[in-house]
Amino acid sequence: MLRAAFFMILLGSGAQQAPLPTIQNGRVDTRQATSIEREVAAAKTQSADPVWVGWRVPVADGQRGGCSTYNSDNVFRVGDYLEGQYANTPAIAPPTGPVSIEGGSGLVMLLRLLDGRVDQLRVLGDDCPLDAGGRTVVWLQGVTPAESLKYLETLLKPVDSMTPAQEQRVSQSAVSAIARHRDPAADVILDRLATADSDTSLRRAARSSLGSNRGAHGFDTLKKLFDGERFTDARRQLVSALGQTRQPATADVLLAIAKKDFDANTRAEAVYWVPQRGGSRTVAEVTAIIASDTNDNVKKRAVNGLARLPGDESVPVMLQLARTSTVPSVRKEAVRALGQSKDPRAIAYMESLLK
Repeated sequence: MLRAAFFMILLGSGAQQAPLPTIQNGRVDTRQATSIEREVAAAKTQSADPVWVGWRVPVADGQRGGCSTYNSDNVFRVGDYLEGQYANTPAIAPPTGPVSIEGGSGLVMLLRLLDGRVDQLRVLGDDCPLDAGGRTVVWLQGVTPAESLKYLETLLKPVDSMTPAQEQRVSQSAVSAIARHRDPAADVILDRLATADSDTSLRRAARSSLGSNRGAHGFDTLKKLFDGERFTDARRQLVSALGQTRQPATADVLLAIAKKDFDANTRAEAVYWVPQRGGSRTVAEVTAIIASDTNDNVKKRAVNGLARLPGDESVPVMLQLARTSTVPSVRKEAVRALGQSKDPRAIAYMESLLK
């Protein structure tokens, strides 16, 4: 085990010199690179132990790279252990010195190489301090978003030396990583995956990522796919992906589906997301659906969606449904939501039931 040490490179004057995250408990080998595939191939042969290869790209608008929070000696800290946290692993110290002006605006791609293949893909924020677990981290400078996307696409292909579970883990991580790139070329890749017939798990991951990460483009693509889809399972999945979008028209599109779609389960999925995307302005229409829809699952999912509104908005609605609904399943879901609330009004109602 290498002794814990910090390695940090501050943003230099060159436009291609991306800031390196703070890394402890490992050896950092910084290289200027234009081909990730070539550097990964070289890193695979340099050690029998696991090796990490990392680089930075700009993150998509409205996204953050992410970082874990953990407890060490009753102190909450921020950082990620690449090789896992063990009994004698040192706590991750926060970054020191000047703060990079680009910190937090980028994604760090981290590949774990083991036995000549990519074993893991981690995606973190560039301001997330790391513990390398005694391993070598090969840090690639000069990687463009186009080169990053090109390489990540290679991780979507089957590898003979990997089990199906390993392939799925790496490929779905690659889809998520692609979706969080700022480069518009990510939209092209995700659109292709979202309509591909060859791999249903990748298609599902791409559609979900379009909703979660790709803004207006993702919304437009998912709506077009839904309008042209006739298989009910795929339609429900597309509605779930649409529910992840946060565009001005999201709530209205979902509300129309919740009112008119021929499939009850699709309506149920849509009505669940309507309050979360439309807020209090949709409460009256969602409660009207609860009253009018003949399917019990639609009613319950509508209550579940209303329950996810902020407490000041959800508690009065749940109280009204619990007190006045003539449908047992609706009352049950409303009471369940009130039982999970710490709002004094909800507590008082639950106490009244016990009495």
